[in-house]
Amino acid sequence: MCVEIHVSVTDMAERFYSELRRRYYTTPTSYLELINLYLAMLGEKRQQLVAARDRVKNGLTKLLETNVLVDKMKIDLSALEPVLKQKSIDVNALMGKLAVDQESADKVRKVVKEDEALAKVKAEDTQAIAADAQRDLDEALPALEGANKALDSLDKADISEIRVFTKPPDMVMTVMEAVCILLGSKPDWSSAKQVLGDSYFLRKLMEYDKENIKPQILQKLQKYVNNPDFVPEKVEKVSKACKSMCMWVRAMDLYSRVLKEVGPKKERLAAAQMELNATMATLKEKQAQLQEVQNKIKILQDQFDKSIAEKEGLAKTMALTEARLGRAGKLTAALGDEQVRWQESIELFEQEIHNVVGNVFIAAACVAYYGAFTMHYRQLLIDQWIVRCQELGIPISASFSLINILGDPYEIRLWNAEGLPRDTVSTENGILVTRGRRWPLMIDPQDQANRWIRSKETKNGLKVIKLTDAGFLRTLENAIRMGMPVLLEELKETVDPALEPILLKQTFVAGGRTLIRLGDSDIDYNKKFRFYMTTKMANPHYLPEVCIKVTIINFTVTKSGLEDQLLSDVVRLERPDLEEQRNQLIVRINADRNQLKAIEDRILKLLFNSKGNILDNEELVQTLQESKVTSEAIKHRLEEAEATELMINAARERYRPVATRGSVMYFVIASLSEIDPMYQFSLKYFKQLFNSTIEISEKSSVLEERLQILLDQTDHPERPDVPWLAEFTWQTCCELEDTLPCFNGIKREITATPITIKLGRLEVCINPENWQGYVSDSQLPPYSEEMSEEEKEQADGVRGHWDQRLGAFQKLVLIKSFMEEK
Repeated sequence: MCVEIHVSVTDMAERFYSELRRRYYTTPTSYLELINLYLAMLGEKRQQLVAARDRVKNGLTKLLETNVLVDKMKIDLSALEPVLKQKSIDVNALMGKLAVDQESADKVRKVVKEDEALAKVKAEDTQAIAADAQRDLDEALPALEGANKALDSLDKADISEIRVFTKPPDMVMTVMEAVCILLGSKPDWSSAKQVLGDSYFLRKLMEYDKENIKPQILQKLQKYVNNPDFVPEKVEKVSKACKSMCMWVRAMDLYSRVLKEVGPKKERLAAAQMELNATMATLKEKQAQLQEVQNKIKILQDQFDKSIAEKEGLAKTMALTEARLGRAGKLTAALGDEQVRWQESIELFEQEIHNVVGNVFIAAACVAYYGAFTMHYRQLLIDQWIVRCQELGIPISASFSLINILGDPYEIRLWNAEGLPRDTVSTENGILVTRGRRWPLMIDPQDQANRWIRSKETKNGLKVIKLTDAGFLRTLENAIRMGMPVLLEELKETVDPALEPILLKQTFVAGGRTLIRLGDSDIDYNKKFRFYMTTKMANPHYLPEVCIKVTIINFTVTKSGLEDQLLSDVVRLERPDLEEQRNQLIVRINADRNQLKAIEDRILKLLFNSKGNILDNEELVQTLQESKVTSEAIKHRLEEAEATELMINAARERYRPVATRGSVMYFVIASLSEIDPMYQFSLKYFKQLFNSTIEISEKSSVLEERLQILLDQTDHPERPDVPWLAEFTWQTCCELEDTLPCFNGIKREITATPITIKLGRLEVCINPENWQGYVSDSQLPPYSEEMSEEEKEQADGVRGHWDQRLGAFQKLVLIKSFMEEK
């Protein structure tokens, strides 16, 4: 099929040249471009359609799920009501029993608290007595600990050192006497030596029963303790071991005296402790009773809490269900009317996905090949391709449209606002400019593309250059680096070789940078860079080496496009209020449609991204509701605006015959360049002439009269008497054949191959195509009727009633058919 596309374009290019003398070439590169373009477009378009379908399908699924949930929730809500009622009764009963038990527990708790307070006081008193006794004991403990530590430092050698004395020093004897008294031995040296010889001597000292020293022993010991020389410091000078024993003796004395003072306190402590124990026992019993009551209360409280939780759970479930039903109502109100439309949209998307292979293939062929052709030849190619796809079983839409396949309504409206004419050809050209892989070269004799590109890209920092500019390469280089768009205007039939790397997009990567060679240097290539080219030449001849590098797009104004432009001019001059109102309305309608589309996309996106039960998302439902309210307001505003637009358009349509006549006149004048290249008139000049003709024409308050005046003035603009006036008049009449009923659809094509036919007894030399073109049964009613008897009788003279039956132009056609030289 790709080969057939390529061959068909080649054939059409030959026909294009033979009929319009316009050159266009196809090359193998064009064929490869078609394949690459198709592969890129197919994946993109399929992904776009699948994503759009899935979004709508998801929205529809959520809506259908909501409807199912609503029915289920209504049943659940009816079932929950009696359960919640019974649970409320159970909770109230538990609450009453809990109150009674709680009152009983409070009484017990009060008694226990009183007993606890009393026990606390007694415990504090007991603790005070114990603390007082302990303080007294703590006074003796340091001395006792010091003595034990000193004894612990002695060894057998220290003890043996004392035993060797035959006659010990007085201080040694004094210490040993005191030790002997405490150990229950005689206070003499002989007994002392025996005591020292005991292997458990030190152990006996350390484990001595200091709690139960007899009073008479303590009495005997006072003589030694009160001796001013009986102190560790002085004894240490005589014997280290005796010093430790001296410290022990004094510690035993001190501890005994302290213990004597602490004794009564211990007795009080014991009595207080017994009383406290009794009080605590009583308290423990009462606490056990309280605990038993509290356990019962806890069980009841747990049951009550559980019942309360169940009741609250049921209430929350009911509230949630009611809230969900409320949100479902909002959601249904917001999206209910979308269900049918979304279902239809899904079916359309499914159909488009099914046909995407063929649709994108034809669209890619359009982008790759048919930009240089005029509307008529483009349609011939598309019709031929569609028929062939259908023959080969390639799925394709019956009503294929490049605008529907590759166009974005929002983007197209934006193009129109930026100055792109609204006719089909201009819109298709806009798609070719933005979707082609190669940079566009626009044939733009009327500067329509130039003005549109300027308006479209000015906000992006557009740079406008000409090949005749001294520094155009420097400007181009800066734009490539910065990613700014560039418009190369007034291009001729050749392209500067320095532009070839840009046209072929010969970028390469070096050191992690994307570069392109321009002239003698490599520069950074910004992917945001865009390159546009326009030529004012009406029929340029670009050689194949140029055609393969660019996408040639024919932006020559069309009749319908020019007609709309001239209609705007006529209404602006005749009814400026109407035209201003229409322009404002178009802007408002476009803005509203864009906002409406954005809201719908937002609704579908919110639905697509929602997780879990959509009815639990209050924010989402609220947003959807607000979006729908806004959407409805916009729709209402759009309906009013579109109704107003219809009224305005109806009023504007009254002036369309004038615009149609002006469009015909322009194309007649433009076609004169085919007679002689000297006959060149710009669209700008023609529009100035057209507008000035309207401004200086005779005024009339009656619309019909005013329109007739404008038509007459448009037919006879002030012009000099030139040699081509006759041809101009003939061309004008032929071009008007489709706009005026008096011409009855007469064809204008005239061939040059005459043949001889008989008309009655008259042989005449006539071109058969001329005769079929001008005197066809379906075109000239006067020729289609059967000849009357009177006419047959007068057929010899070939006169009849032709003078009465033919109009002036029909007579002219008849004469031209028989006498082409005229």
